[in-house]
Amino acid sequence: MDKWFAVVGVFGYIGLLIGYILAVTYLSPEKRRMFHGLFASMSIFILAGVILQSVGMISDVHFVKSVLSAMGVTAILMLGLYLYLRRKKRESKKLFQSGAARPSLSMTPERSPLPSVETEVSEEAEDGIFLPDQSSLETIFRKGFSVLLYGPTGSGKTFGVIFEHLGKLEKIGERDGVVMIPCSDGMEDYDLLSKPMPVGPREKVRILLELEKEFPDLDQSSLSRIMGDWTRVEGPLKEVFRRAQKGERLAVVFDELNRASRSARNLILKAMDPVMGHYELHDFTSGEIIRVPLERIQFCATCNLGASYSQTHDLDESLLDRFQSVLFVDYNTRLEEKILEEEGLPPRRVGQIMTVARSLRNAYRMGHLHAPLSTRHLKNWGRAIAGGGEPEATARMLWVDRLTAHDRHGYPDEEQVAGILEILSSTFSAPSVEGDRAEGNPPDVSYPNSAKGG
Repeated sequence: MDKWFAVVGVFGYIGLLIGYILAVTYLSPEKRRMFHGLFASMSIFILAGVILQSVGMISDVHFVKSVLSAMGVTAILMLGLYLYLRRKKRESKKLFQSGAARPSLSMTPERSPLPSVETEVSEEAEDGIFLPDQSSLETIFRKGFSVLLYGPTGSGKTFGVIFEHLGKLEKIGERDGVVMIPCSDGMEDYDLLSKPMPVGPREKVRILLELEKEFPDLDQSSLSRIMGDWTRVEGPLKEVFRRAQKGERLAVVFDELNRASRSARNLILKAMDPVMGHYELHDFTSGEIIRVPLERIQFCATCNLGASYSQTHDLDESLLDRFQSVLFVDYNTRLEEKILEEEGLPPRRVGQIMTVARSLRNAYRMGHLHAPLSTRHLKNWGRAIAGGGEPEATARMLWVDRLTAHDRHGYPDEEQVAGILEILSSTFSAPSVEGDRAEGNPPDVSYPNSAKGG
């Protein structure tokens, strides 16, 4: 029996090392956390055994047998988990690269006869189910409702939706201005109330002359040392309240709201809280309270939600409840097609680019890519193609590595890169180029690895 435990212990220790090496080498950071959990559990078990053995609750023999058994069981679990995750990854690769398994990536416009969740989701997104109704959206903005838009990165939430509708209201005179406040984790509550500004030489002389009149007993050198080279002016949120207090009808847009620090979010929450028919901004830096009628300020915000967006914070229910409209905004494929057409691309090329975009976005939603192909990337890609670039080569230079996961050394996931390149190759195939020639459109020009023009 003792010999059996020794064999189990030796192989268990070897299995732990193999599992750790395989996990660190081949699995993503998310998957490696599972193995770290197993290691942590094993460490806690050994520590508990040491404590129990030191106080005499278990014998040395029982302690050794327990540790060796635990190592063997942990090694079996780790190897089994690794094999399972590798099998799932291979299945994902086949699903990502197999056109038959993912009808949404097919080059043909017909729908697949086999129903699937992925196909239905893709068709809904393509048909605009996840796009807000424009007439209803115009009504929401015109009525002055507070609006929070969230969705995938680069879907045009800020400028394609919010600023477009607020700009229309500003043109017809229903808004006097739009103020955008970019949010970041380094922005604190006092930055919204007052912000530091460097004092130029002329401004410093002007301020010193005013201080000399107010404090005639102090000499100019003392006043200069007291004042320093920096001063503070009204922050963006306080400026909005100040202008609205004077009668302006303004809209304030908090871009990437969930990136703001906790103190900034708390100040925004209080500022959006209607009190007796008006908004109140409490400036704790000066003790001032600014009250503004509700109809003079419209609060809008954008954010990206999801585990793939780092440096973001959860928006609690209290802050979400302050927004009267919380709306998901997906990629607007019709708008993207219009953008590509304005770049001068022929219809066939626009269709190919949009096919790639839909395919990669579906792959992202199914968990096969690290990031989606955004409208911003799509526009840059179309501009490069319109300028004479070859679609596959320009895609490789512009955005392919943006969409893939990376290992602990920073190298892109080879399987994801291969899947993207397979989609590009099957989309921009030789028949498509011949079709362009048949339509009278010039074919794409391929360039060597070196940059165009040497």
